[in-house]
Amino acid sequence: MNPNPYQAAPPNPDPRQPYAPPGYTAASPAPPSRTPYILAGIGALFASGYWALVTCILGLGAAYGSVSGFQIAMPIVLIVLYALRGVQILKGDTKAARRVLWLHIVGGAVAVLNMASGSGVVIMLSGLKILVHIFGGITAYVAQRSPSPNENQIPMF
Repeated sequence: MNPNPYQAAPPNPDPRQPYAPPGYTAASPAPPSRTPYILAGIGALFASGYWALVTCILGLGAAYGSVSGFQIAMPIVLIVLYALRGVQILKGDTKAARRVLWLHIVGGAVAVLNMASGSGVVIMLSGLKILVHIFGGITAYVAQRSPSPNENQIPMF
């Protein structure tokens, strides 16, 4: 309350509140947590690493003549997609988290189908792939649902 009725009231430091007592300063909100973005980026990079491992195995098979060299093209595309999305997510892009979530869903479904029709090494690799996609999918979902200060980017450092 202003003791002098003829003097103007001091400006309100917080426009969200109709009245703020003298000397009141609004506390700035805490910045959003970067943890979901870091975990989702790691999940995407794990998926990229998985596809790099599969590409190496296919490359060895192509070198020995048991696998067609054309079968290496799709894993290379997936390596690039997962790595690109992983870097974008680490930077805080919520749209990239949504895109990589779909990659994890489709990849997990394909891994389940491969596991059902495979044997030996295929079952082991598909099990590893399912674990990577479960981790990556959960973290991508949490990252896309978490707040971002400017709707697209959280500074990396």
